[in-house]
Amino acid sequence: MGYMKKYSLVAYDRNRAIGANGGIPWMGKMKTDIQFVRQRTTGNALIMGRRTYDSIGRALPNRQNIVITHRPFTADNVTVVDNLDDAYAAVEPGRDAYIFGGGEIYKLANDTVDEILATEIDTVAEGADAFFPPLSEGWVEVSREHHDADEDNAYPFDFVVYRNPNTKPSTLADAEPL
Repeated sequence: MGYMKKYSLVAYDRNRAIGANGGIPWMGKMKTDIQFVRQRTTGNALIMGRRTYDSIGRALPNRQNIVITHRPFTADNVTVVDNLDDAYAAVEPGRDAYIFGGGEIYKLANDTVDEILATEIDTVAEGADAFFPPLSEGWVEVSREHHDADEDNAYPFDFVVYRNPNTKPSTLADAEPL
């Protein structure tokens, strides 16, 4: 059995805002980010809090959807757990895990993931009330790809990958030499 790679997948603004009034402030305005999310998560597991699930409104297709909540909750095509360890344990073999929000789930998970895949959007969300937590010491930015605003994307943005130095390398090529 292989090593399950764990990611936090997030889009945030200049102030690390990820949500406002139960929704995503740039929903429908950042097509390239939506395509990236679809490409990375299809066939894998999404782990999210109940409020994030509610903001989406349904299980995303072609993915294992896992919702962490302490309240009674059921939904079609969703595995419900009450903590992060159980969420990871519920990931089906052969799938990677993508932490999908919201702010409290990111706070619990960020030190457990191998990488953070961040879409850093050059805007400030009005009425923001959910935020991506600051990273603990040691995280390393390993790549940054800038995109200008265009007909598909209302704002300029960067795709950024941060690597956690405290988790197991995903491949031998990533391992430190002996």
